[in-house]
Amino acid sequence: MGILNKYISRLLNGDKMFYINMFFIYSFLGFIFENVVACIGNTNFNSGILYGPWTFIYGIAIFVLLLLNKFLNQSNLKKWLKILLFFIGATILMTIIEYSGGMLIEKMFHIVYWDYTNLKFNYGYYISLETSLGWGLFATFVNYLLTPALDNLANKIPWYITILFIILFITDIICVIVN
Repeated sequence: MGILNKYISRLLNGDKMFYINMFFIYSFLGFIFENVVACIGNTNFNSGILYGPWTFIYGIAIFVLLLLNKFLNQSNLKKWLKILLFFIGATILMTIIEYSGGMLIEKMFHIVYWDYTNLKFNYGYYISLETSLGWGLFATFVNYLLTPALDNLANKIPWYITILFIILFITDIICVIVN
């Protein structure tokens, strides 16, 4: 627990704006990603429960993945082993996030947003071995190829833009809850 407390303490004391900006960047990219997939698949899939252009499960996921990556980078492991451990950790963490998100949406809004029961290795609606491995691969790709390219962008976003996004995001959540 000491190592985890150290990282959370550092996170809350130092790079708050970076992590908040990454949350919004990836929430927006998740919204784009899911809408592109829906267009290609010709489905009426709705990306997320909020009104705005963000699917915040992706923002939560990137926050967790950034912490996992930071933890692994503190080790003296070989690069290939870090990547393998990242993949395994990301697969487990993305599965937990996807399952928790699906259950929470169903309990709060009485909606099943995704359903993997048609897949061979499913565990109820929300997770399956097939999608978990896919999310693990996708998260590994994002971590080692996309995130380094977006680090600079996240650091350059002015604080007042971040505050504006926070206000809009909170307003969006309130509107969803009220409606």
